[in-house]
Amino acid sequence: MKTQMKNILLVIGMLILLVSACVPHGSESTSEPIVEVTEAPASVPTEVVTEEPALPDVSSHIGMIYPPLPFGFLEGFDLFIQDSDGYGLSLVSDGGRRMLWLSKLVESDASGNVLWEVKDVFDFSQFEGGLTLLPDEYFLNGTPDNEIFVAGKNEAIVLAWRANTTVERFETIPTTGITCESDKAVRLN
Repeated sequence: MKTQMKNILLVIGMLILLVSACVPHGSESTSEPIVEVTEAPASVPTEVVTEEPALPDVSSHIGMIYPPLPFGFLEGFDLFIQDSDGYGLSLVSDGGRRMLWLSKLVESDASGNVLWEVKDVFDFSQFEGGLTLLPDEYFLNGTPDNEIFVAGKNEAIVLAWRANTTVERFETIPTTGITCESDKAVRLN
């Protein structure tokens, strides 16, 4: 017990000495401590972001039922793929990119209201500027092919795809043998 009391008194004495060393003594009485700056304040580095934030992966739209479109999305056009089992193409913009959606009709009521399910998404943002989308009225080697759509530049077909409704996916195809009579040109970028 005496040892414990000595230890407590020793700790209290040390605290008194520590506090008295921190309090200013003498005739000058100031309420604020004197602080002497010896260096310039360190600057906080700021990072300048020059890249735009990454857009969400377009595959996240697959399986979505619409309308309505998500907030901020705009539809440029939509069309039925002739001679298909209820498939259509929709050009959709989310502000940062333009996409073509291959969709299947899932519901239609007597008033003509329809619901679509997105089966595949084609993102045009990866291609160079100045392209024009021509979405319909194609012939492959002289035979009408309603699943083909192309992007052109200066009245020439540059890229071609098939909206393959059998596998519900877009496929890149060669431009050889494709001719177009479409009057629905849409500038992509």
